[in-house]
Amino acid sequence: MDSIQFSRVEDVDFVLSRNKAVRLLRKEHAPLIIAFLWGSFKEQHRQTYPAGELTTRLSDLLFSINDPEPRFPRPARYYLETWTQEGFLRQYYEEQADEATFELTPATERALLWITELEQTSFVGAESRLLQVFQLLRDLALGTTQDKSLRLEQLRAEKERLEREIEALENDEIQRLDSTRVREQYFLIEEAAAKLLSDFRQIEENFRLLNAKAREEQITKAASRGAILDDIFDAQDAILETDQGRTFSAFWAFLMNQQRQDELDEWTRQLFTLPELAQLRRRSAIPRLKMSLVTAGDRVNKTTDRLVEQLRRFLQSRAALENKRVAQVITEIEQLAIRVKEEPPNDKRFFAIEHQPDVHLVMDRGPYEPPQAPRLITRGIQTGRGQMVPTHTLYEQLYIDPAELRGRIKTLLRGRDQISLQEVVEAIPIEKGLSELVAYFSIATDWEGKHKAVIRRERRQRLFYTQAEETYFIELPETIFMA
Repeated sequence: MDSIQFSRVEDVDFVLSRNKAVRLLRKEHAPLIIAFLWGSFKEQHRQTYPAGELTTRLSDLLFSINDPEPRFPRPARYYLETWTQEGFLRQYYEEQADEATFELTPATERALLWITELEQTSFVGAESRLLQVFQLLRDLALGTTQDKSLRLEQLRAEKERLEREIEALENDEIQRLDSTRVREQYFLIEEAAAKLLSDFRQIEENFRLLNAKAREEQITKAASRGAILDDIFDAQDAILETDQGRTFSAFWAFLMNQQRQDELDEWTRQLFTLPELAQLRRRSAIPRLKMSLVTAGDRVNKTTDRLVEQLRRFLQSRAALENKRVAQVITEIEQLAIRVKEEPPNDKRFFAIEHQPDVHLVMDRGPYEPPQAPRLITRGIQTGRGQMVPTHTLYEQLYIDPAELRGRIKTLLRGRDQISLQEVVEAIPIEKGLSELVAYFSIATDWEGKHKAVIRRERRQRLFYTQAEETYFIELPETIFMA
């Protein structure tokens, strides 16, 4: 599907009709759903519930609401099952667990986060937000510029500011944030932490979708194990190579640093010693932030582990089926041999094999030969002159990484059924000239046999690229990549 344009009524209607977060807010019993899920998960700082415990909590809430007039006559378990079917809750079984486990879905996380932002706060932290935007803009501009003088100027200014601050502290001139700024920055931190925890639901959901897609391909695709595994690992690599996947990997490495964890604990402890924030500790998620992040990240890792376990079971089941089929064929051959043993065929060539058998015998392998270490002759070596070495050739090497190009195609295909080579080149311009275009076309040729690409040789498309400030074009058969 093409990109959504929110200025079109049809596109807005499409988004509102299919988005589960919007469907939750449109439900007749939305106040009950939101109040119960917020009180059970967010206020209690819980990510999962056993089915029995969550059913008991909902039963208690329904009992208090239905007195004296019954507004929700159904049993609690019915509502939980209904909310699960509608995509507001996820129900699954942990390994060796006797009862199901419930957790919020990414759509419900977004709905709860959005509805809490509707509450009018006592003040809006405009200054902190402006400073945050300013800082991010400055870091981005300095991190991407190639202007050495500009970066030196900014670093010297930062150095002078730090020196002035150090000098002030040495002279016992301590400037403390006022109460307004303290609360303002605290609420900004709490908002960012809530969104961060909500994002992990979506990351975990993405990996679960990959797992489901892998299982579907196992069932529906009549291909070899190698071909299916290749597709599955390509899909997994595509997710890990996306911005979201790379960000999660960097986050996990950062969080697993013990020094960072200790700093987070210390800053959190200091934060709630402030008199302005002492009353907020009980309902705040900040004191539990480290454990919440570790738990959320661990759940994502466990999801990937389950994917590997699914692949292992797939290999075992396919191998068992293949072995069973081989045994069945051998039995059929033996039965046919018994039938004709009394009157064997006269023609010696009474059967034919379509292809020559590929026989690999153990004795065909030669004995092991240890590698010989090269002998370097160091006598007579003279000191050369570095000025005579043409070092510019080191910078003229050209290498096209097909894996990177495949990753680009799969990234652009997300949410779409197909994309043409022309659209790929327009979205990510050619950097290495004609060789890069040839590599793209080679990938399309390889994928054509896997029914993942179509090359329409009767139609042509013109592709443009720039090299050495000159624009070139080449005409190729129309090439389309498919999801």
